[in-house]
Amino acid sequence: MSYLNTLLKDKLPDSSEIEIHLFEFCNLSCAFCGQDHDSTVGMSRDSIMEKAALVNAFIKNNNTDSHIINIMGGEIFNDEISDDMFELYHEFYKAIYKPNVRFNWVTNLVFNKNKRVKQFIDNHPNSFISTSYDFSGRGMNLERSLLFETNLKVFKGDIKVIGFVLTRPAIKKILTKTDRLFEHLYDNYHLYFDYYVPELSAEKMMPSEQQILDVMLFIADKYPKVSPIKDLLENDTNKMTCYSLNKLTLLPDNREVKCRYIDYEEDVFETKIDYSNNDAIIQSHLDRAGCFECKWFDKCQFRCFVQADYAKLERLDVCLFKTFFDKTQ
Repeated sequence: MSYLNTLLKDKLPDSSEIEIHLFEFCNLSCAFCGQDHDSTVGMSRDSIMEKAALVNAFIKNNNTDSHIINIMGGEIFNDEISDDMFELYHEFYKAIYKPNVRFNWVTNLVFNKNKRVKQFIDNHPNSFISTSYDFSGRGMNLERSLLFETNLKVFKGDIKVIGFVLTRPAIKKILTKTDRLFEHLYDNYHLYFDYYVPELSAEKMMPSEQQILDVMLFIADKYPKVSPIKDLLENDTNKMTCYSLNKLTLLPDNREVKCRYIDYEEDVFETKIDYSNNDAIIQSHLDRAGCFECKWFDKCQFRCFVQADYAKLERLDVCLFKTFFDKTQ
């Protein structure tokens, strides 16, 4: 346990997070995703069961009472995925299952074979689905859009959250256009926005801090039920949204990292890159933003520390979260 775990013990989430990238094979090619969508690395029994063993070792040595496993690709429910692969999903689940472990199967919902997916979710307790909606960059033609909307209905009872990533193009659309489907999602599902993590197209996708602040204030005004805005507005105390002080991330080749999935040039971040540990970038943000001296420390959930450390981030002079609280409280 690092000193930050002790220093921030009251801000740590109540569960650990285990992020499993089974493989990168995918039926979409989103502009903000740095994966190789033709890759089949990780799509074998040996690779998947090795991941299960690593997950069990992490849980065994972890002091947290509950754990959430986010299982993703690529696209794990892609129509091109064989039924045999679903059997491997079952073996992975069975090897790990405990009452205090939740299984979040992450999917883009763009698939025809929804009966086998529904049967799989129904037959595996503590399992649920999360998906995402993107205002820009996903390349959703009419056929894909109809599949997405159909599966929203099929899996309505299984979907616990729908996320959307605050890229620069997405923020522009949120602020300037009314989106019919987003309005429907807001009224019927739990929505959560994610901070954009730098990848190969970061110079086009990374928003400035002013843009992040603008869209947060807009969401607070127009869509206040969206998380994490809802918690920032309503709660006197909040946990940090980042799990990286108590997190296991496994890539398709079973390499363990924290939050940085691709190999970066050394000058991409302000802090020296450490793929296995986020302590340095967390400390850097806390110092830069003056978090421990801030009157909003208890309410604040901090941010994505990888994004915060991006060297080309267009920064504000004052912490954007301090300004957000000053304007909304």
